[in-house]
Amino acid sequence: MKKTFTIITLLFCSFYLQSQNLTINELAALRKKSFGNVEEILSNKNWTFIQGDQPISEKLGSAVFAYNKEEYTDKSKAFLDFLYNNTEDNSICEHRIVLQFFDKTKYNSYINSFKTYGCKLIKSIIEDGNIVKVYQGETTTFKVTIITTKNEMEVTNTIYKFFILGNLDYSLYFE
Repeated sequence: MKKTFTIITLLFCSFYLQSQNLTINELAALRKKSFGNVEEILSNKNWTFIQGDQPISEKLGSAVFAYNKEEYTDKSKAFLDFLYNNTEDNSICEHRIVLQFFDKTKYNSYINSFKTYGCKLIKSIIEDGNIVKVYQGETTTFKVTIITTKNEMEVTNTIYKFFILGNLDYSLYFE
C-alpha cells in the first residue's frame, strides 16, 4: 500500500511539474498571441509578471515573466521576456520571445523537440565566448545561446537562452 501511494504521488508530482512547463509548440504559439492573451496563458502555468514597458514607435514593448518565482525575491526557475507591438489582433501577431532558464535536462528536451518537429540546425558559432546555435523550422527560428559565467565563489553557472521569432523576422534583422 505504501509503495502504491509513493508511485501515485511521484506520478502526480511529475504530471504537475510537466503541466507547468511550456513546450516548444506552446512557446512558438505564444508569438502569435496578443500581450493580454500571453499574460493569461502564462499566469495559468505559474508564471508571474515581473515588469514591462510599452511599445513606442520603432521599439517593441517588453513584458517579463518569472516561472515559480519565490514570493519575496526575484529568484525563479526561468524567465520569459515577451517582446510585442500594440497589435491585439491574434491573426496578425508576430512577436518575439526570449526564454532563459538554468536546467540542462530541460535544455536537452527542447533541443530534442526541435529535431522531432523538423527544425534544422542552420548555424553554430562561438560568439562573445558563448555557444550560439540557430535552428529553423517552417515558420519559426530558435536562436539558442549557452552562456557560462562564474560567480564570486568561482563556481560556473550555465544559462540557456532561447530567442524565438519568425523566419522572416530573423532573416530581415538577425541574419
